[in-house]
Amino acid sequence: MQVLRVLATPRWVGWTVLALCAVVVCGGMAYWQLIRAESATGTLLNAGYALQWPLFGVFFAALWWRMLRSEARYLAEIQEGLPDAGSSPAPAVGTIPEEDSPFTPRPAGVEPGAGAGRPARIRATEDYNAMLAELGRRDREEPTP
Repeated sequence: MQVLRVLATPRWVGWTVLALCAVVVCGGMAYWQLIRAESATGTLLNAGYALQWPLFGVFFAALWWRMLRSEARYLAEIQEGLPDAGSSPAPAVGTIPEEDSPFTPRPAGVEPGAGAGRPARIRATEDYNAMLAELGRRDREEPTP
């Protein structure tokens, strides 16, 4: 369900069309190099390119798939922190700026709660920064021998 919500945005339609075009172009280039390798002036280098272009196409498809899964996982982490429809909503800390994700704007109603709705990677960064601040405070308080 999350994947369909991600794909339904104009930005993701653009990413999908771009990835699809890249895969088609790579397939066309592979076919062209194969025809070129079989011609009278073709070389072993053309045959190597004919094998290389499909790998580029697979790379574009895999990259698109990973970006899609990452975005869907990110949206799921945010929605896990949202309250149920029957309960009173948690106070919203703020909206998620669109800059947090280069792929799509957030669906309506997806906002972090008072800390619990933040994705794990943001909470981990905040915990790490708090630990570094505590260590720095300890270093300033303790005299150096």
